[in-house]
Amino acid sequence: MTWSRFLLLAMLGLFSGFFAIGCSSGGGGGDDDDDSGADWPVVICERIAQCEIAGALGIETMNDCLLYANDLEQAAIDCAVNAGGCEEFKDCLGLETDDDADDDATDDDTGPEPQFSCDDLGLTVRDFQTAEASDALYAIAADFTVPTTEGDWNFAENWTGCETYLVIPDNPSQENSFKDTLWTRDLADFLDRLPANTQAFFVATQTEQADRDTAFEPLLAQWDEYVAEFSEQDLANWRRRIHFITTVTARELAGWPGEHMKSPRFGFGIDRFQRVRFIGSFADQNRFDGGVGWFAPNLSMAANEAVYYNFESDRADRMDADGATEVTLFDNEELSDPGWAGVRGYATVTLPTAGEMADFDTAELDLYLGCVGDGEFGDCPAWDYINWLYLCDTDDEATCTTEFGRWITTYHREGRWVHDVSALLPLIADGGERMFAFYTQQPYDVTLTLRLSNQGKPERPDESVFLFAGGDFDPDYNDAYTPTDIDVPNDAAKVELATMITGHGGASPGNCAEFCDTAHTFFVNGEEYVIEFPKAGTATDCMDKTDEGTVPNQFGTWWYGRSGWCPGKEVQVVTTDVTAAVTAGETATFDYEGLYNDEPYPGGATIQMSSWVVFSK
Repeated sequence: MTWSRFLLLAMLGLFSGFFAIGCSSGGGGGDDDDDSGADWPVVICERIAQCEIAGALGIETMNDCLLYANDLEQAAIDCAVNAGGCEEFKDCLGLETDDDADDDATDDDTGPEPQFSCDDLGLTVRDFQTAEASDALYAIAADFTVPTTEGDWNFAENWTGCETYLVIPDNPSQENSFKDTLWTRDLADFLDRLPANTQAFFVATQTEQADRDTAFEPLLAQWDEYVAEFSEQDLANWRRRIHFITTVTARELAGWPGEHMKSPRFGFGIDRFQRVRFIGSFADQNRFDGGVGWFAPNLSMAANEAVYYNFESDRADRMDADGATEVTLFDNEELSDPGWAGVRGYATVTLPTAGEMADFDTAELDLYLGCVGDGEFGDCPAWDYINWLYLCDTDDEATCTTEFGRWITTYHREGRWVHDVSALLPLIADGGERMFAFYTQQPYDVTLTLRLSNQGKPERPDESVFLFAGGDFDPDYNDAYTPTDIDVPNDAAKVELATMITGHGGASPGNCAEFCDTAHTFFVNGEEYVIEFPKAGTATDCMDKTDEGTVPNQFGTWWYGRSGWCPGKEVQVVTTDVTAAVTAGETATFDYEGLYNDEPYPGGATIQMSSWVVFSK
């Protein structure tokens, strides 16, 4: 048992006999009816343990500590009791920071220096930004200082330009139904899943120091167990990244972090762009609690936030380098259809000229859905609904039926998605003025941009011909499809199927088509090309795609795999190379069939599908 662990146990009354010894003598003794004398020696001893300076003071036991505290001058007592952090506390006791170098028992500075390098991890470095203090979502995180067990930690001084940060309270407000449970388990899983460029801070919400000690006890026990077999170098590296704020309650943290811990008190992150982010739900898909009617928390879920921050940074790096021409369709426009009447938002834009369009081989859609109002802690829509983008006809702008993009919204969180729709480039090849229509049933602040670029691909899409749509997934589903003959251009260098397929509904058998594996077979001159979703219905498929852009820690069943989609993610335009099945200059025959377990589905489910054959030159 380490001395700090011994002291924490003593603070919980497990070694109360020492208190009697320490409090019966010295400057803190006195009237038995006055408890004030019993408080300050305990506080000082606790701080000595937390700042890990017992060895420097020649203290080996709890009794030594209490005797030491009782011998202090009153000025030193007043200073030590009110010290804000370990450095100030050491000054009160007349210790210099480097004086511990000769004490082998407790010295932290005799070990190896922590090792961390953005370059070694291949991470982009960004400069620190000076900002006004604000705890608002996406605000630039202003400088702050927190008192940790290793000493005062300052944000600006420790900024490396490539790291992310998580600050996790023991009782985040989103987990009120499971009070006092978040820190009792899962620290090892959290640390195992944490990206190498993430630092984490733990702070308790209790007002009284004794209650904070109680909250930290299971967390520190897990930490001791996790690092017990580490080498000195590994331990130094981890101690640089994991911080315990034990001497102040969360809401009294200085500056904007304390404001966040007053409300919304979710716990927060700081991403690679130095922006304030909120931690979402900690709910674990394996911990449904029937009494509460929801899933109990798992501390390791917080690691998903940091994984997502790295995804966002990598995406930004790619976008900064691709030289795209951007056409804004919607700019922070509030859209919704509260009456389910099919109300859409419309945007008329001017695309580059046909000649300029011919130079592009890549098209992407960049969609941001912001929550109307105060954001993720009050006003984000609740459900995983489909959002659509349609391209309107050039000769009849009232007809907007050509699907150009599809997304599934989050449970109560904001999100941004950038995905490739290059297969649809031929649909806008003429350039000039075009109209688009966007549909969302739930209210969002919508920002949507079309990004056009030349990435030097061997071929570029030249013609896209629509093939088949989806429909009610029932015994008659496949009756709607008949073979379709399409001429293959003489100069076609590549021929692909381009598909957007998602399954919806909770029908039996299989909880279809949201959570069941459906098989979609495209026949090209008799050759079969099958698109299926074997991970539909699995426990964590969508969570496992956090590093691919699934918005993490949503306030719903976001973890489960779905049939061709995930909550809080774009629906990809999937391309399948069928060049080998066709001959340039000849006619090719295309057909389609959708099945469940090799049979037509009995009914009650839906397949949303758009499919094309794309000819590239």
